[in-house]
Amino acid sequence: MRIKDVMTRNPVTVGIDTLVMDAQKLMRENDIRRLPVLDKGKLVGIITQHDLLMASPSPATSLSIHELNYLLSKMKVKEIMHKNPLTLTPETPFEEALKIGQDKKIGSFPVLDKGKLVGIATESDIVRFLTRALGLREEGSRITIEGLGASLSELEKMIQIINQHETIILSMISMPRPEKKDWIVVLRLKTSQPDPIVKAFKKAGFNVTYAAWYKCESGETS
Repeated sequence: MRIKDVMTRNPVTVGIDTLVMDAQKLMRENDIRRLPVLDKGKLVGIITQHDLLMASPSPATSLSIHELNYLLSKMKVKEIMHKNPLTLTPETPFEEALKIGQDKKIGSFPVLDKGKLVGIATESDIVRFLTRALGLREEGSRITIEGLGASLSELEKMIQIINQHETIILSMISMPRPEKKDWIVVLRLKTSQPDPIVKAFKKAGFNVTYAAWYKCESGETS
């Protein structure tokens, strides 16, 4: 999965001389929280909803309401934008972008293709992708298996059991546990009756520690 599969294409943008009040209006009208800033078609910055809020004078200011409105009406995006933001390319792997965002504490990335802005990837895009990839919008069962080694034969055996029960895998997550020197696997399966599969896993020697059926519309378990 690449950033081009996750990003919002053709994002709404503003120019460096756009008034802050106009940028605020654009965000409200398009229900967005970030605007890439362009200068003659070239990305030069990014402005966020937080930046716009911080640019507003403090309620404790001694200025009159007329003076405040005047200052805000003259302020331009280039005065408060983040210059030269960190960018990605359409081919950047999704997991690499996720890691960079966590390491740098960045909530959005303009996406450039040969220097041209083609999209923006935000934490909302990432959450939507993860929701889809993990099958969280579909009813299904979650089964957790602990104490696994690094053997491919274990994975093959799990998949074989799932196939025998003619069940679709919505998602499969494997996580190492260095402190226990083993692995944990979390399965989401498209079935409302996980018990037969759980019994088959246990019979095959797997340590099943959790199993539940989820109703996607309410988040209930059983």
